[in-house]
Amino acid sequence: MAFTHPRPLIVCGFGRSGTRMCANLLANSGVVELQGEIPREIAQETLSWLTAARAAAAPTQPERVYSLARSVFRDITPARPMDRPDALWFGHKTPHHERHFDRYEAIFDQPGGLPVYVYCLRNPFHVWRSYRVMPWGGFDRPGGFLKSWLRSVAAWERMRQVAPERVLLFNLDAMIRAPDREVWLGDALFAPLGLSVDTFRKPVETIGNTNSAEAKLGVAPSPAPLRDIKIIARNRQAMAVVRTHFPWIEDEIRPESGVGLFRA
Repeated sequence: MAFTHPRPLIVCGFGRSGTRMCANLLANSGVVELQGEIPREIAQETLSWLTAARAAAAPTQPERVYSLARSVFRDITPARPMDRPDALWFGHKTPHHERHFDRYEAIFDQPGGLPVYVYCLRNPFHVWRSYRVMPWGGFDRPGGFLKSWLRSVAAWERMRQVAPERVLLFNLDAMIRAPDREVWLGDALFAPLGLSVDTFRKPVETIGNTNSAEAKLGVAPSPAPLRDIKIIARNRQAMAVVRTHFPWIEDEIRPESGVGLFRA
């Protein structure tokens, strides 16, 4: 029996790393039904329920759990639910859901219907700069933030090892620096998901980040204190990620921190 149901698409990553921007870009395509965040307090319950539904599903109804999940994602989003009958992809965007990778893999296990994940990554200096000004930030000090950020990155690296062909990277900083945003997005997101410009509702260049600190607060966040920058820069694990995915960041941070901060 051929799999005909839309495939799951999960946008995840550490908070303040572009998950909303990524979701806005993907939902611009009429064949992507991407709901908003699953509230933290019901995420575990929702995924546990779907796992139980998958275990009880009849072998003759392989797509039934997918239909249930699509309805659940639509019903529990706090935002206006998205309903696109012609969608090829369905799912949601929720920061930190890389931690639930194994659950999604168990729920959506049908050949032809395996989930695709988009992990949103941003350099830790600017993630912390954004977090520290948000009223709901959740981190009092950069050390605690950094441990959490590194756990998220480790989860993403494991996802890539398990399902490399199904884990896409949305590097927010790289997109911002790209000379041609549409070309960059085509290579990083649109082509791998089979999204055509013909399905877009508006030009890519008109889509902004509605969840940025500046959009939320009305002003751009001020630079993090030098002591915070140094705490992050002296963490070898964090700097290994920075040098791999954000090799230009030293030139951006240097004026705030002083020469030699990024020396190995």
